[in-house]
Amino acid sequence: MGALRPLIWRGDRVECPCCGGRFERFLPYWNRDFCRCPRCDSHERHRALWLYLRDRADLAGTLLHLAPEAAIARHLRDRPGVDYVSADLDSPLAMLHFDIQDIPFRDGTFDAVLCGHVLTEVPDDRKAMREMARVLRPGGWAIVMAAVEPGRAQTYEDPAITDPEARRAAFLEPNNVRVYGADLADRLREAGFAVEVIPYPRQLGDDAIRRYGLLPADEIYVCRRA
Repeated sequence: MGALRPLIWRGDRVECPCCGGRFERFLPYWNRDFCRCPRCDSHERHRALWLYLRDRADLAGTLLHLAPEAAIARHLRDRPGVDYVSADLDSPLAMLHFDIQDIPFRDGTFDAVLCGHVLTEVPDDRKAMREMARVLRPGGWAIVMAAVEPGRAQTYEDPAITDPEARRAAFLEPNNVRVYGADLADRLREAGFAVEVIPYPRQLGDDAIRRYGLLPADEIYVCRRA
């Protein structure tokens, strides 16, 4: 897991783009020493995603936020020009509660869909991907982030692994049912998306990685409905 550890901005403060806080360092989380924002509890992937949304995405129209992250939802709920809906199976942060394998909206309802690190927990991730494509209007976009193990070509999943600690050992987190490989992009394409894989932290460069506490290996999957 050493390759997943962010570079540390030594001798200076770090900054959380999600809440604007400046600190001596980010706090530890599980296997990472410098992860959590002391103020808003954002993790590396939240900060990378918000930087991308803030600086590169066209945030307008109807937006469905699946498995909403508090650090990001706070920026989107009342954003002018955005008709925002959040949903999760049971999270109290979400406005609606449903299974993303069966999204209860008509075809072409949304201009955009955000899907953070939840597909690793979904029994049938391919069905969830097809549902995301279905509820997008033609030409709409989705942003997907997921735990992808560096150097792994094929996604590893085994439904026989049910013990939380065994899942943590196999899939990085106790609620996960898979760990993705480079074929995540192929799964999204099979669901009906045109996919661009953006190594966003690496595009920002080492200074930004240190400053914002990002994981260099994180990637953002920008998907457009064909």
